[in-house]
Amino acid sequence: MIGAAFRQNRTACLLLNVLVITLVTSYYQVPAVAGVWEAIGNFKLRWSFAFSLTSTIFAAAVLPFCVQALIGTLPEGARWKRLILSMLFWGYRGMEIDLFYRFQGFVFGDGNDIFTLLKKVTLDQFVFSPVWFVPTYLIALRWIDLGASWKLTRASLDRDFWMRTCPAVMVTNWLVWIPALALIYSLPAPLQFPLFSVVMCFFVLIVTLLAGKKRAAGE
Repeated sequence: MIGAAFRQNRTACLLLNVLVITLVTSYYQVPAVAGVWEAIGNFKLRWSFAFSLTSTIFAAAVLPFCVQALIGTLPEGARWKRLILSMLFWGYRGMEIDLFYRFQGFVFGDGNDIFTLLKKVTLDQFVFSPVWFVPTYLIALRWIDLGASWKLTRASLDRDFWMRTCPAVMVTNWLVWIPALALIYSLPAPLQFPLFSVVMCFFVLIVTLLAGKKRAAGE
């Protein structure tokens, strides 16, 4: 299952990371684009957690809902309830990740040298992601899919969930976020979450479109 996850997502993940490389390079090499990034960073500093809340809600909840509606793959029943629950979770998760980035900056500093980047990516992807970010994300999705029933959600967290689903999703997570985070953490602190939001937006869009194709094919 882990090998299948790698094969199914490697092309999309590669294209997404090419996008991230292009955006970061534009900041350092194209003065006009750097000015735009600086304006976005100032906007992030001004609005703080309100920025992380709203941008993540759009990227991970509203955008996939709209895309699914357009391609006809929205699950039947309680659609608006699902959207509201998704917005609640992703709004919280956006602020949590914003806080985590600030914590990393406080502990390791805001340098973009190789050792600082290595420490941040390692803590992010090999400690917090497998222990907290990925499992809670998957549990939240189950909870939303099961109509916000904690009883049904707990019952679904069986051996298959922990031994197959979580590791497979973790592989996809690493494909995208290990290289992406190395680039995100290389930027000045005010620009890190805005770039994360862009990556999240395209990542969720790709996942949504791929899921729609699988449903259309009857897989």
